[in-house]
Amino acid sequence: MSFEIPAHMEPDVRQYAKSQHITSDEAVVRLIKAGLGLAGSKPANRSILGAFSSPEDVAVMDDALEFAMQERERRNASPNKHA
Repeated sequence: MSFEIPAHMEPDVRQYAKSQHITSDEAVVRLIKAGLGLAGSKPANRSILGAFSSPEDVAVMDDALEFAMQERERRNASPNKHA
């Protein structure tokens, strides 16, 4: 699977990756997993504010959640969803 990150999100992903000492690809995977709730138990009310130390991290997660929800909606609207 491949996907394109919107240009306005790339600096945030790079900053998150740098802060976590991981590659940008791994950062995107982690953010998507967190957005989809696959990285462990879901925080109550989808609130992730306490999980990150900076407003920049929260902004990156907000974008990741939005991306994940859009991807879920896109997949649910796909005509091949019965496959």
